Amino acid sequence: MKISKYLRDKLTLILGTVFIIVAIFLMGYVFKVKKDYMIALAVVVVLVVLVYILSDYFKRRHFYKNMMSTLDSLDQKYLITDMLPVPDFQEGELMMEALYDIDKSMKERINDIELGAIEFREYLEMWVHEIKVPISALRLMNYNQNTDLRKQKEQIDRINYYIEQILFYARADESEKDYLMNKVSIETIINKIVMENKTLLIGNRIAIEKENVDATVITDSKWLEFMLSQILNNALKYTSEGRQSYIKFSVIKDEKQTLLSIEDNGIGISEKDLPYVFDKTFTGENGRVRAASTGMGLYICKKLCDKLGHRITIQSKQGEYTKVMIGFGNDNYYEV
Repeated sequence: MKISKYLRDKLTLILGTVFIIVAIFLMGYVFKVKKDYMIALAVVVVLVVLVYILSDYFKRRHFYKNMMSTLDSLDQKYLITDMLPVPDFQEGELMMEALYDIDKSMKERINDIELGAIEFREYLEMWVHEIKVPISALRLMNYNQNTDLRKQKEQIDRINYYIEQILFYARADESEKDYLMNKVSIETIINKIVMENKTLLIGNRIAIEKENVDATVITDSKWLEFMLSQILNNALKYTSEGRQSYIKFSVIKDEKQTLLSIEDNGIGISEKDLPYVFDKTFTGENGRVRAASTGMGLYICKKLCDKLGHRITIQSKQGEYTKVMIGFGNDNYYEV
């Protein structure tokens, strides 16, 4: 901290002191005060201001010099607020408060990023375990020279499903950069995902039912396709044995919203697990009794619905049915 720059900052105080000294002499001459008294008073004023300036300068110089040397010695510069004492002048206090808030905000951001990285790594480990299953099945078919094209297509569809899931998960945090809100036909989307999953549907003998699906909503077609595909694959994963399985798509429309329902008669979800089905990596009781699951499908669906302004809910009764509902507002504000 240079004395010249400090004095430049105190220029107003210095000019004010000069003005006071001039005023002392002018008033002294007007009131005929002895010159010695005027000089003595001027000297006192100068000394008081000089003592203040010097003490303030050395106090600030010591603080900032200590701050810069501490900063130079730190590898992680954001820890500076933990290393410095609280300064005893107001500007320093304000600066430390600002640095503390900045430091706190950055630490929270770093924690969020680290937590996200940990969660992604954990999910990636589960995902690798999941995708190895259809890959191993295909390798076994190849080794046994199994030419059953339907079974091969099933495993390829499963691989494609898991690849789509991890791609959408990786882009979910910045999905607003990659969607286009427009008028979309629900029936067209349903038909498309049914065709894409027809091998799995046929192989598992799942009947598809549709009711009043000839409706349009304002959404992004690509993201809606992904969400319905996730919900359909969940229904396929948890079918109930010993009865004819079905997946039913239906639409109910009123003045406020268009409600798309996807219902299946699979094994259902236990009452205690139901509040947590949209939580990240939650698999619950069904994930333990059936094939391992990443527990990410419904979590990504919920995240995308929140970003798109839709509402997703779920109803289920264990051993009977599961119904996932997506509510689309009838507002045309986002339509392109």
